[in-house]
Amino acid sequence: MACLFGAVLTWSCGDAAANDWAYWRGPEQDGICREQGLVDDWSLADKKNVVWTSDVGGRAAPVILNGRVYLNCRTDDDVNDPETKVHAREQVICWDLKTGKELWRDVFNVFQTDIAAPRVGWAAMTGDPETGNVYVHSVSGLFRCYDKDGKQLWEHSLFEDMGKIAGYGGRTVTPIIDENRVIVSYFGLSWGKYSKPPPQQTFYAYDKKSGELLWRAGVGGRPLDTIYSNPIVRVINGQRMLITGGADGGCHAVNARTGQPIWSFMMSKRGLNASPVTDGDHVFISHGEDNIDTVEFGRIQCIDATGTGDVTSSKSVWRVDGVKAGYTGLLLKDGILYVVADTGNLHAYDSKTGKELWTHNLGTVGKGSPVWADGKIYVMEVNGNIHILKPSREGCETLSHVELSSRVGEGMDEIYASPAIADGYIVFVTRDRTICIGGNEVTTAPIPPLPSEGAAENKPAFLQLSPAEVILNAGEKVEYQLNVYDDHGRLIETVAPKELQAEASLAGAKVEGNTVSFGADAANQDGFVTAKLGELTAEAGIRVAAPLPWKFDFEGFKGTRVPPIWVNAFLKLKPTEEPGNTYVQNTAERGRPGTQVWFGPSNMSGYTVQADIRLREEKRRLPSAGLTAQRYNLIIKGNVGKLAIQSWAPHLRMAKEIRFRADADVWYTTKLRVDIEDGKAIVRGKVWERGKEEPEAWTIEAVDPHPNMTGSPGLYTYALAPSDFDNILVTKE
Repeated sequence: MACLFGAVLTWSCGDAAANDWAYWRGPEQDGICREQGLVDDWSLADKKNVVWTSDVGGRAAPVILNGRVYLNCRTDDDVNDPETKVHAREQVICWDLKTGKELWRDVFNVFQTDIAAPRVGWAAMTGDPETGNVYVHSVSGLFRCYDKDGKQLWEHSLFEDMGKIAGYGGRTVTPIIDENRVIVSYFGLSWGKYSKPPPQQTFYAYDKKSGELLWRAGVGGRPLDTIYSNPIVRVINGQRMLITGGADGGCHAVNARTGQPIWSFMMSKRGLNASPVTDGDHVFISHGEDNIDTVEFGRIQCIDATGTGDVTSSKSVWRVDGVKAGYTGLLLKDGILYVVADTGNLHAYDSKTGKELWTHNLGTVGKGSPVWADGKIYVMEVNGNIHILKPSREGCETLSHVELSSRVGEGMDEIYASPAIADGYIVFVTRDRTICIGGNEVTTAPIPPLPSEGAAENKPAFLQLSPAEVILNAGEKVEYQLNVYDDHGRLIETVAPKELQAEASLAGAKVEGNTVSFGADAANQDGFVTAKLGELTAEAGIRVAAPLPWKFDFEGFKGTRVPPIWVNAFLKLKPTEEPGNTYVQNTAERGRPGTQVWFGPSNMSGYTVQADIRLREEKRRLPSAGLTAQRYNLIIKGNVGKLAIQSWAPHLRMAKEIRFRADADVWYTTKLRVDIEDGKAIVRGKVWERGKEEPEAWTIEAVDPHPNMTGSPGLYTYALAPSDFDNILVTKE
């Protein structure tokens, strides 16, 4: 199949409609709304210009698509109440924009993360104007696509399948739609060459309809923090760029179709969270941490985006140091750059020179990114303040200032989200509520197209083999296509690869034309296949899961070797010999957060996992170690003398603990399985001293009324001291 790619003028495959707000910062990805006639005053107390409210709140921005409002948030169940915490989960909600009627809701578990309840629902949802589908990136690493009515179309488990690292602060990047791609970013350690530290912030571009991985691209250097800087797409210097703040303290641009790096500009000693904006060839971004070259905290930076490579020393247009602006996205309109500082002040700068024009106080903490519409700025402050301002180059006039108190209890409501605007309606999300105001008749100006990229040159410069990565079960196959791009990332053609070559590690691979298949008896294996066109090459990853049962006894393992398809195991588990035996020892960094290793596809269910575990004493401390099945952990907590079943560590939503003494340097056999009975998960664990007869009764049992139906088998450690694992079994018992 050939596909010549000509000039590109639109925002994406599906035209970005001016009356939709499908991305958290609007159709132009920068907080600009082109509607006119919006309300400039409202009151919740007397319902002035209030269309509807909901008692559902959150911290993510809402999105609006085709007359529907979508929000990712946590449920309202109190994690501090023993009776209700079992129901505390994450959810996606859809309302009718005009009436506030709830149209559908999907509630799902939070699991295997150290992120606490107040941070659940961090990333905003993203909508696709072409298909009407919406996407969510949950704090548990679930990356999902829904149709407009809430039917789940596809899902990836980024923790289990890709080794995503989340930390415990909650920072999660919002997906972005561009043409046929939905792109998400995080850093992690997974399998093969992707398992080797340090991790790197990576963009993953999926086919927005099928969920197939099209490409992955690392950006920048060693990550310094988890971040939530959300990218934008722009055409600059003839290239379609994906531009973002980086986990390594830099601002980076990659080609939006291929992931190839274009330029990097280093700024901070910590990761960047603010989202960039552009004006022509200039990119504007800020941070609130240490600068790499001064002792001042914070910076506002204008970058010439026409360079390549490391442009730190060559492409700075202007900078303002000493302004801590690390939380919010910037806003640029009519030559004025608006910056909400961490301290709650709104600063205005001349975008060409960096000269400060004025400062306006919003409150004490600035986190919600501002939106410009109808000559006004809609901007929030954390402590319950929502402002509607009329700015100019000379100053700023307050049109409306609403203070929101907590819906339950004392004090002020809290606001972290940016508003969404569509069809004359403005939707605010606070911690305690969702508010829709407006409803006026409005007019809408068209969205200016992106600059033309020009037609593709028939000079191949880059190959892309897709799918870029797959996880297969034995007996399955995958078909590949080869995308051929010029040096600006413009598609020349899509063809079936004529020659595919599989690595030796894929011993069971059978290559026929553009298809790679594996027999029904294929062993666990992973590796890469390669395609060539002239002097150019492209590769794609394959992991193959054998039929159960699996056994891992580590005999013959040396150095840093880990079994194939294992995720997040490299250097976490080191083969270690003792007389007559080889086992793996946890060598992870001491203390929190816990380390999770997975060794099977995330869609597995109905299995039993078993392993021998030995706790080591170090400085009078014992570690915690255990097993994972279907997103539940069975943990021997050596330091406190307990045995536990849990799924979400910060709140122990469905957890159960019993007293259990595990002695140091003694091997214990552990077993875990999950059964779904009457709509509940019955999680059963068993522990006994190795070499002794297995007890008939389960040692511990927990019930989850909201069952995890699938999940990878794995190992868990909390490394107060070393722990050892051996003789791991996964069976269909």
